[in-house]
Amino acid sequence: MTGRSRAVRATVFAAAAIVVVAGCNGGGDSASGGQKKPTVAADVPKGFDPCKDIPKSLMDSQGFIATSRKDTDGGGGIMWRGCGWVNDSEYTVSITTTNITLDMVRAKGFRDPQEFMIGGRHAMTTHQFKDDGACIADAEMKGGSLEILLDVPPSASAAGDACQLAHSLLEKISPLMPATA
Repeated sequence: MTGRSRAVRATVFAAAAIVVVAGCNGGGDSASGGQKKPTVAADVPKGFDPCKDIPKSLMDSQGFIATSRKDTDGGGGIMWRGCGWVNDSEYTVSITTTNITLDMVRAKGFRDPQEFMIGGRHAMTTHQFKDDGACIADAEMKGGSLEILLDVPPSASAAGDACQLAHSLLEKISPLMPATA
């Protein structure tokens, strides 16, 4: 994994921690208006494991080589469980289940949000970093989301727009996700 990829993943964890610190992990009524705040699920969604349920043939067809398991616990109870791959064009992808919901992502007001339906699920892409080389695509799951973090470094050959690539990969993966997940 490149230093840039590690830096991007660290930024994702920091952003998730900010979501929680900003009040997205509270339960119950707020003192000011009785509105419920989004809560963080105690664990990542079940029923789909990106490391086991995405066929090697699918990732091979996209030019990806598996790198490692990507299980991480962030601040405030935020978790990611999944795997990482590197593409022969030098970009990287982490595909994880996380207890971060689409509502939590929306609440942060990240740059260039694009919402869409995919495989009967609400989904979105966002640029959560200063450069456009990294994009996160989230597809709704019960208690969180499937998250694709795709990082296209400036040196990548023939890669393309990070959000278009993440969206395209999500289109290929979403049919594998059970409706119950």
